[in-house]
Amino acid sequence: ILDDCNDDRLVQGRVPYVHCDTICVSMYEAPNIAGVRIGGYIRGCMKDVLIKGFNETIVSWYRWMQRDSCRPYRKKELFKLGGDQVDESTIDVCTCYADYCNGNSSATISTVLIPIIITSIYIFISFLY
Repeated sequence: ILDDCNDDRLVQGRVPYVHCDTICVSMYEAPNIAGVRIGGYIRGCMKDVLIKGFNETIVSWYRWMQRDSCRPYRKKELFKLGGDQVDESTIDVCTCYADYCNGNSSATISTVLIPIIITSIYIFISFLY
């Protein structure tokens, strides 16, 4: 796990890309322990992140919605905690169906592709003449 994963936006080349055949999920928790704010992100494919121990209703709801969204959930509801493990803090759960989820931008890729396309067209045209 890299500290780069805790940034709001991922830096290209610092965190590897993962193809998700389901929903991309990111979760953020910002707990406050003894006045010190700590926290971090968990990012990945829903099938890899939201597995055992998570509230199945929440997982089903996100599959059904089929649209990008973010929503805070109380930790005790998300993890189905009971008894002595009652925790009222929240975790932000975001889902993404499009490419470049979890803070990446499609502009980065298009910025790289445009010069390649222009060069390819130029080479193709130069062969014609």
